[in-house]
Amino acid sequence: MLRFDFNTIIFLFAVIIGAITIHEFSHAFTAYLMGDMTAKRLGRVTLNPIAHMDPLGTIMMIVTLMGGVGIGWGKPVPVNPYNLRGNPKTSMAIVSFAGPASNLLTAIFLAALLNLGMIPPATFAIRGVLLAINISVVLAVFNLIPLPPLDGFSVLLGLLPDRHAYSLSRLGNYGPGVLLALIFGGYMLHINFLGMILGPPVDGILNLLIGRMF
Repeated sequence: MLRFDFNTIIFLFAVIIGAITIHEFSHAFTAYLMGDMTAKRLGRVTLNPIAHMDPLGTIMMIVTLMGGVGIGWGKPVPVNPYNLRGNPKTSMAIVSFAGPASNLLTAIFLAALLNLGMIPPATFAIRGVLLAINISVVLAVFNLIPLPPLDGFSVLLGLLPDRHAYSLSRLGNYGPGVLLALIFGGYMLHINFLGMILGPPVDGILNLLIGRMF
């Protein structure tokens, strides 16, 4: 268990801001590479955290991390799928997947440094890197849940045949309500629904990356 002292709170802020910035930058940069200039014109193809942070999303992640599950978001990156090269549905799925993929790649990179002994053997350094790996993995897996407005919904639509994708997209307005019900309904019932969903894949990935250190 993390001890939520002053140092841990500082780590949380830094890691959360970094993870969300990388996530949103990856959406914007991928859209730009695929031909859509919307995010570029709005200054979102940048690693400057100020361009990507949503204050409520950041606070939400810190609060829920203290409760055992990290949930948060940055400002959505505007993308016009019809400006993207290729099939708009498939291209949008690629742009959506870029965010969670960037968080997984970050976790893999940090885990490699840790396993190769390239992190200074100081308690705070090891602790900070482990925290960064944990949050990056949780953020990636959470965003791959196939419910709108999460990235996983667009990824799912991109994998489905057009007819099925169109039918499913019409249910998009209900996604946020389902997501909120999972979060707040679980708290009210003292059942960690999101933990039940996220736990197995998150634990599996962490075990692969950092094994006994997890």
